[in-house]
Parts: sequence; C-alpha cells; structure tokens
Amino acid sequence: MEQNKQAIQVIIGNPPYSAGQTSANDNNQNTVYPDLDQRIMDTYVAKSSATLKNSLYDSYIRAMRWASDRIGARGIIGFVTNAGFVDSNAANGLRLCLAQEFSSIYILHLRGNARTAGELRRKERDNVFGEGSRAPIAISILVKNPAAPAPGQIYIYDIGDYLTREEKLAKLLTFNSLAAMNWQRIQPDSHGDWLQQRDLGFEQFMPLGAKKQLTAQPIFANYSGGIATHRDAWCYNADKVAVAANMQRMLAFYNAEVARWIAVRAAGADTPELKDFIDTDPTKISWTNALLQHLDKGKVFTFETSAITASLYRPFTQQWLYFSRVFNERVLQMPQLFPTAAAENRVICVSGIGARSGFSTLITNFIPCYDNIEKGQCFPLYLYPKPTTAAANDLFAAGKITYPRCFPGARRITRPTDCTTSTWD
Repeated sequence: MEQNKQAIQVIIGNPPYSAGQTSANDNNQNTVYPDLDQRIMDTYVAKSSATLKNSLYDSYIRAMRWASDRIGARGIIGFVTNAGFVDSNAANGLRLCLAQEFSSIYILHLRGNARTAGELRRKERDNVFGEGSRAPIAISILVKNPAAPAPGQIYIYDIGDYLTREEKLAKLLTFNSLAAMNWQRIQPDSHGDWLQQRDLGFEQFMPLGAKKQLTAQPIFANYSGGIATHRDAWCYNADKVAVAANMQRMLAFYNAEVARWIAVRAAGADTPELKDFIDTDPTKISWTNALLQHLDKGKVFTFETSAITASLYRPFTQQWLYFSRVFNERVLQMPQLFPTAAAENRVICVSGIGARSGFSTLITNFIPCYDNIEKGQCFPLYLYPKPTTAAANDLFAAGKITYPRCFPGARRITRPTDCTTSTWD
C-alpha cells in the first residue's frame, strides 16, 4: 500500500490491552502478526530474563514494537497504555530495548492498579478510566533523536498516592508542558529495572532453586509451581462426591463433542473450523488449546476415581482436586512431587517473582493450587523419579508403578541437595 511507504514521525494512540483470550470458549483469539511477533521475539523476548513471556505479546506491547519500528530513526510516540511494562518482571527485556532505541523516555504513571492488596491498593486508589479497568495506566512519550548525546534518558512522574479519579484528572489539567513537570530521573540497572531495583546482595546467597545451570549448588534440586487447572469449577470442590459428579459430567460432554467431531469429518462434507464447531457453553466445559488438540485427534477419556486427591486450594483451605495431565491445564513438575494420590511429600510454598500482595510462605503435605500463594513456587522434601515404563504417561495406572507411602523407600529421593545438608552441617 502507498500509505506504508510514507514517512511517519509522530504516532499517538491508546492501543488496547490484551495478552490473549482467557478461555478458548471465547473464540476471540488475538490476531496473529507473524512479522511483528518475530520482531518482539528478536528484541523484547530475547532480552527478557523471565520464564513466562506470553505477556510480551499483549496488544499494547505489540503496538509499541510496531510504532518503534515505523517511525524509523527519528520521531515521537505518545501512547496511553497499561502501565505494567514499567515494573513487571517479564517486561525487563522491553525496558532494556526502549532504553537502547529511544533517546528520551517520559512516563507519566497514573497508578490505579486494582490487582494489589492492603495498603498498596489504597495508595493506588482509582483508575483514571473508572472502575471498569483494573490495570494501572501510564502516558508514555518516547523520543528518538539521532542528535541526542546519549540514548536512554528515562524520566518518570508519579501522579501520587491515595488520589481519586477526579483528583488525578484535575492534576493532569495543570500540566501545560513536559518541561513544567517535576520529573524523576531514573538510572536503570543492568537488568533493566527502572523502579524497585533488585538488591544484588541477594546474589551472594545460596539459591533456593534453579531451572538453569548455576555455578552455585541450589538448596533444592527441583521445584514447581502449583496446579493450574483452568477448570476449577469442575476440578475442584470442597465435597469429594461433588468433584466426582462434576468431572463425570464434564467428561461425558467432552466425549460427546469428540463423537460429534468424528462424525462430521466422516460425513465427507466441508468440515468447519474446530473453534467454530465446538459447543462453547461455559457451564459445560472450559476449552483451552491443549484440550482442543485432544479433541481434534479424537481422544476420549474415562473418569478415574483414583485421580481425586486432597489439594491446598488457598492458604489453610483444603479442597478435593481431580489431578489429571489432560484436564489440569498445567501440572508442571507436580507429578515428580506427588506422582499419585497415595504418594507422601512435604512442600514449602513461597510467593513467586512478581507477587504484589507481599511475601508469604507455608508448608503443606497436599498438592498446592497455583493460586494458594500468589505466583507460588513449591520446594519439596522428596522427589519421585519419572517412571521408565509405559506407565509414564498415566499418572494413576493401577499395578504399573508402586510408590511408597511412608518415608523409607528406594524410589524416593530426598531433595534438599547433598550440598545443602553438608553446608548446614
């Protein structure tokens, strides 16, 4: 198109904020932009030190990447966006890139983060867009000036604590220009932290756990996030009989959808898109891409009574869980910590990276839910090695593998590491 050939040096907008649909039932996936997503992969994702990076494909971050490329070597971007990129752990790669690509960065932080708690929530107070929005908001002015003496001059203005929506908007009206504002100059650290910069002294401590190879031996050989089912309404219940009934009903519905899908493909007529074919009634099932793949392959599943086990759903709140690789969306490393409902363990759960509700810790002998502590990570007393038989893909296959209930047992490994115990001794 001719428009794409035109030079653009100023881009102003309020891009949408969406990291993706919350459920495949919505049938409302973000549009795929292969070239743009590859640019994000090569820049923001490549420089990020986070493990989970899906949020870097949020629509507003895509808009930032597109606009940064579109203005070329000189220009100005003015965006009103979600302010999560200013201090989130996943966005440290984005911040590093912004500091490299722009000569001056001005962030007017309007606060209003409703996903906080306690005193911090009271400080955030109202969102400038009203109570319909839970995300914090920022106005960003990004300047590319090739004549600037150095890139990455970062300035932040915090609108203030405890302000109502009306007070924030009234304060905005008093700002006539960027030059008249009392900006705070930010000196980012090497990790891309702008606010709440990490204390490097912690790097001198023995690591609690590590997914990557480190020079220092970690305290725990392995660890895991909790179970994330994406189907709590069916997989969790305080009543053991109720969770069984709910799962049986959902399984029957899923298997019926498999039968319908197989029949329509066998009919030889034009086969519809799977996402347009399925029944998306949210009272019957919660679809995810992984479960849709099972359906597309014609896989059916049966209810397993032995899959029902105790779980720590929230702090000091036990519920019954249907523990399943298929119907729990993310089991992570939990099968190595609790391979069956009968296997015993103790896990220390701590708040994970990016938790906004303060640090918490507790210990449990039940399978933890992912949200039992915010972004929780679980460090086990024992690990159960992965089975080498054909039963490896069946968590609850009767008679194929035996795990000990009591502490002694050859199939169970104590993890904290040997290095840890020798250090403490």
